[in-house]
Amino acid sequence: LMDLEEAVPLDCCRLVKYDEFHDYLERSYEGEEDTPMGLLLGGVKSTYMFDLLLETRRPDQVFQCYKPGEVMVKVHVVDLKTESVAPPISVRAYLNQTVSEFKQLISKATHLPADTMRVVLERCYNDLRLLNVSSKTLKAEGFFRSNKVFIESSESADRHVSYTDSHLWKLLDRHANTIRLYVSLPEQSPGSQFRRVYQKCSGDTGNLDEACERVKGPAGNMKSVEAILEESTEKLKSLSLQQQQQQEGDNGDSSKSTEASDFENIESPLNEIDSSASAENRELDNQIQISDPENLQSEERSDSDVNNDRSTSSVDSDILSSSHSSDTLCNVDNAPLPLANGLDSHSITSSRRSKANQGKKETWDTAEEDSGTDSEYDESGKSRGETQYMYFKSEPCTADEGSGEWLVVHVDKRITLSAFKQHLEPFVGVPSSHFKVFRVYASNQEFESVRLNETLSSFSDDNKITIRLGRALKKGEYRVKVYQLLVNEPEPCKFLLDAVFAKGMTVRQSKEELLPQLREQCGLDLTIDRFRLRKKTWKNPGTVFLDYHIYEEDINISSSWEVFLEILDGIEKMKSMSQLAVLSRRWRPSEMKLESFQEIVLESSSVEELKEKLSEISGIPLENIEFAKGRGTFPCDISILEIHQDLEWNPKVSTLNVWPLYICDDGAVIFYRDKTEELVELTDEQRNELMKKESSRLQKTGHRVTYSPRKEKALKIYLDGAPNKDLIQD
Repeated sequence: LMDLEEAVPLDCCRLVKYDEFHDYLERSYEGEEDTPMGLLLGGVKSTYMFDLLLETRRPDQVFQCYKPGEVMVKVHVVDLKTESVAPPISVRAYLNQTVSEFKQLISKATHLPADTMRVVLERCYNDLRLLNVSSKTLKAEGFFRSNKVFIESSESADRHVSYTDSHLWKLLDRHANTIRLYVSLPEQSPGSQFRRVYQKCSGDTGNLDEACERVKGPAGNMKSVEAILEESTEKLKSLSLQQQQQQEGDNGDSSKSTEASDFENIESPLNEIDSSASAENRELDNQIQISDPENLQSEERSDSDVNNDRSTSSVDSDILSSSHSSDTLCNVDNAPLPLANGLDSHSITSSRRSKANQGKKETWDTAEEDSGTDSEYDESGKSRGETQYMYFKSEPCTADEGSGEWLVVHVDKRITLSAFKQHLEPFVGVPSSHFKVFRVYASNQEFESVRLNETLSSFSDDNKITIRLGRALKKGEYRVKVYQLLVNEPEPCKFLLDAVFAKGMTVRQSKEELLPQLREQCGLDLTIDRFRLRKKTWKNPGTVFLDYHIYEEDINISSSWEVFLEILDGIEKMKSMSQLAVLSRRWRPSEMKLESFQEIVLESSSVEELKEKLSEISGIPLENIEFAKGRGTFPCDISILEIHQDLEWNPKVSTLNVWPLYICDDGAVIFYRDKTEELVELTDEQRNELMKKESSRLQKTGHRVTYSPRKEKALKIYLDGAPNKDLIQD
């Protein structure tokens, strides 16, 4: 039925009973070739508790007979010398077999000696059990339908070491936690030439020296890095020197040892390529890297610290660039991978615990980290580098033309984001503090990973990551999306830019930082007193932030936070949190039209004051003012054919913060009218024409209100198990 003749002969195909969930081959159907399928499958059913797998073989191969009652075992051979785990070999065994008999079975399949064989069963994630009791049955050891075991048969001294301290256990632990990630790199970053050489030399080791010389060049391509970082480096340098002098008095020589050890032990292709760079260039790199750890010593920052942090923001917009989505790959095979500098890939994973660990050995176990940037400290102030998993292995990835540059990374998912970024530095070409990591989800949505002390444990195989240039967030900083609020435009919400707000920063300070960015990126030449920031909830404008408000004290910030920027027509009227700013819009029933929005600032929540303000701006006598609260998402659009009857006009309340209004925050929409103004009489033709226009307008804006003459009724919802069953039915 599958028309396989052109691909494989029918006598080289067979169907076997298969359990997809457990990846288990239950049985084969030898001698059943003429049996009707309905009989084999147990009759026609809507669903079956098993699947069928189409198995093929080469003409010189023989199909293995799968009998019911057997268990399937995937056997991985471990080589301690190369620290590699081979792809699995499938072996079938019986649950009543002993471990000793099972070793003999594996020995025949792998041609390895059973006497020195160590067998480790992976029952579930992070549960690696050594099968060291020869007389135990596989059933007693916890074997099930489908199993995975690792075997090692060398005569090394590692056999005599305690299992949990052995090289085998550490290698398997690393293997169980290693994931493969596809990393999309910025195309026009300072590390792009290095990546091109890295990819070329990975396939042609004969040209390593020549290629690396080209990367070095007479002046070195690090000039481009210096050009990008020059401004921020000078400012970071001065801040670093001040703090180092303060620390020398308290810590003596300890700060000097930190200076000497920070980052200098990272072995990477870029370090080798840059080995012939001038001492001045190396000193510059050290200044960049040493200054980062000391920018923010504690969670509470002084005003001067905030100002110093802001002084580096001028370079942010220059470095920002867009990237594409990402992909992933990772082979657990740890064979040395040739790099552009002639080293193998093991050198990248070298521990930076001390200079003694600079050899070409992959460090996948725990390693003492350097302090890193200020954001890499936990709440107690301890360095987040304690007990970090440092395994990292990279491979060039050939992607389709036009899809950008990709890197395949095999990494221990217990590594912190900070250490992961440091390993990526050679490929990006800038320090980790000057690029950002975005996780790409299945819907191609991207979210920035900002918590440097968190691990990659939420990532899984083949996840995609996008790297973008730009200053990464420090502790207490948040990336904020700024939208312009245009209350009288068809589309009232317009994205402007991404900004960085910090804990402890006042609203006025954030406005000062926004001014040059608004001028350069959006062409908005504003003064600080001619615009305000306010809360954004979906498309609804909310609380007006006053200049003296402090982020994280008066205003809560979260990741992926959004704010509205509103340009003012005059001076700011909002001076106190006791005031209330509402947006009013006059309805003229005699003309069948709505006027533009006008903001009203109230000193209290009094309905009387609201009516007085509406009377002032409209000229309607106070006793003739009627108002209603808008419904739905801002701008609370409603058909002009329905507004006169649909809204709840003139509610019988004396304050705005009670039912049915519940106006407790800035940004509420108030419609008002003159109750003496008569509703115009429309002909059928006029009504139909107006209905078409309104339908088209509301569909374009996405705001549709369906008019219903019936009043809303409360819906009572009862929990299951409530005592009154009749009420539940009602």
